Amino acid sequence: MIVSKVIRDHSRHITCADYNDTKPVLDSINVIFPRINSLEAGTLRRFFPAGIMQSHRDFDWARHSYRLGAFVDKLREKGWVIVDHDEVCQTKDVVQRKAKFTRYELFAEFTPDLLERIKALCKAVDEFEAQATNKAA
Repeated sequence: MIVSKVIRDHSRHITCADYNDTKPVLDSINVIFPRINSLEAGTLRRFFPAGIMQSHRDFDWARHSYRLGAFVDKLREKGWVIVDHDEVCQTKDVVQRKAKFTRYELFAEFTPDLLERIKALCKAVDEFEAQATNKAA
C-alpha cells in the first residue's frame, strides 16, 4: 500500500515518471505536518484540493515569498510527494525568448485517516491566516 519515496541528490526535479505515473498512497505514518503558523504550512495548504499546481510566481503573489522551491524541498523531506511539471512560455521581453519554469503538484492519494488530518490542517491554516489578515487591517 505504501510506496517508498524517490531519492535523488538534493531531491531535485522529481516527476510523475519517477512514480510510473501512479500516485502513491500516503498514510499518517509516512508524512510529517509542518507548524500551522509557518510558510511551509501555507505552501502545503496551497496544494489542496489535490491536483492544484503552483509556480513560483503564483506563490509569490499569494505568500509574498519567492522561495517556493525551498518549501517544496522541506515538504518532500517530510514525506509529501510533490512532483515537477516543466513548462516553457514566450516572454514579453524586447528580445524575444522562451523561458522555462516549473509548476509543482502534490501527487498522491491519501488514506481516510490522513485525509481527515489534511482537512484539519487546511482549516487551521485558513483560520491562522484570517487572524493575521485581521490584525494587519
